[in-house]
Amino acid sequence: MRGQDFRGGGVRGRDPRVVVELRPGRVEDALTIARLFRDTVRTVNRHDYSEAQIDAWAPYQVDLDHWRTVIENSHFLVAVTGGMVVGFANLDGNDYVDQLFVHKDLLRKRIATKLLEEIEREAKRRGAQRLWTQSSITARKFFERHGFAVLRAQRVGHNGQVFDNFAMEKRLK
Repeated sequence: MRGQDFRGGGVRGRDPRVVVELRPGRVEDALTIARLFRDTVRTVNRHDYSEAQIDAWAPYQVDLDHWRTVIENSHFLVAVTGGMVVGFANLDGNDYVDQLFVHKDLLRKRIATKLLEEIEREAKRRGAQRLWTQSSITARKFFERHGFAVLRAQRVGHNGQVFDNFAMEKRLK
């Protein structure tokens, strides 16, 4: 992460056999991350968004240049288990949780929690007084369980579709 000190640690989720290591994202992770994002959105978020919205949000054709840029220009973390990337999160600037996704088959194993905790530590290290995000309908409850409050419901356009989501904030101590 551009010279930043990062000390990832093993994480045990609810399944004692799942041990996850956190590490900085690398440009060569872009294809794996893009596929994880696409497959997770297409599986998990389809309950809250229409097929047209899902197609706009997570098209089958991945934009590797976009993912490489995000990895290079943000505090980007990946969660790895058994040599496989199973989740990722990134902090954009000092206080914006841009993305937080976990493999569709490994939800509710505290992987997202550990990623978010590390993002929060980095934000505090950078002097942030708060974290904020634009949460999907699907992720809203996760963020609320981790101390985020809804600032406002909003409708945002993306790739020709309009999405309902939530601007959310967590004050840091």
